[in-house]
Amino acid sequence: MKHHTHHPLQDLLIRDVTLRDGLQNLPEIIPTAEKLEILDALIDAGVKDFQITSFVNPARVPQMADAEKVYAAGVERGLTPNVLVANLHGFERAVAAGVKSVDAVLSASNFYNKKNTNRTTLESANEIIIMLSRAAHAGCSLGISIANGFHCFTEGQIDPEKVLALTRGFHDAGARTIWLSDTTGFAEPQQVTKLTEDMLHIGVEVGLHLHDTQGRAAENAMAGYKLGIRRFDAVLSGLGGSPFTPGVGGNLSLETAQKVFTDAKIETGIDNDKLNAARAKLSASLAAAKNVGAA
Repeated sequence: MKHHTHHPLQDLLIRDVTLRDGLQNLPEIIPTAEKLEILDALIDAGVKDFQITSFVNPARVPQMADAEKVYAAGVERGLTPNVLVANLHGFERAVAAGVKSVDAVLSASNFYNKKNTNRTTLESANEIIIMLSRAAHAGCSLGISIANGFHCFTEGQIDPEKVLALTRGFHDAGARTIWLSDTTGFAEPQQVTKLTEDMLHIGVEVGLHLHDTQGRAAENAMAGYKLGIRRFDAVLSGLGGSPFTPGVGGNLSLETAQKVFTDAKIETGIDNDKLNAARAKLSASLAAAKNVGAA
């Protein structure tokens, strides 16, 4: 089979989502200052691309209550950080904060989408189309993250046509970047290859957001890379998961992504020793937060 490569000249870019996906389902609150020390350590390690926070209801996701502060601090450090939003209100908050790069999330699983956003998948898709129409006027780019792209613990295997129909609709509305998420970590490499290839043929750039529940995140990442994918999310120490889906394994770890790509002679731009220092900083922050929570 001839593989379709949408952007053959693009360099690999590993987007760190530690401060968003890595922290969002922790019971302890990491103080803003601690988050920024972790961010500084990651920047020092050579990470250049970040999804730094999410503009969501702090009553539901308390870890993200400082979204505006964390975003502003990222800008102060010379970054153009990406943020995640789950509805039109979150998008408007992000725009008001001056965000230039937004990802809107919805789930291909109607059950999960209702649990996550209190909306059906179709209702979320319609809101995202409104966001797409407003993004250029607001001076920001809008990517889309399709959660549960392969599997849902309640609905089981997701029909690939659901993902492709969403992708076609968003592409027709002007979207050019879609992040495909293996939210439950149940995808296999051949599924990643087939669905990603079909999405690329629609004309969008695809990024992969992979979880490691079944221990296949690295293998799935390489399957995507061989197809031409150059955008991958990763988290320090493989932390993370969904606060609304118990049982999800952690994310593709930044350390694993670094090793897998480096072993394959693919340059990441990340320094191993400094990455270890960033992991140590994260561990210390988590330990301190647990001690505070136990006090």
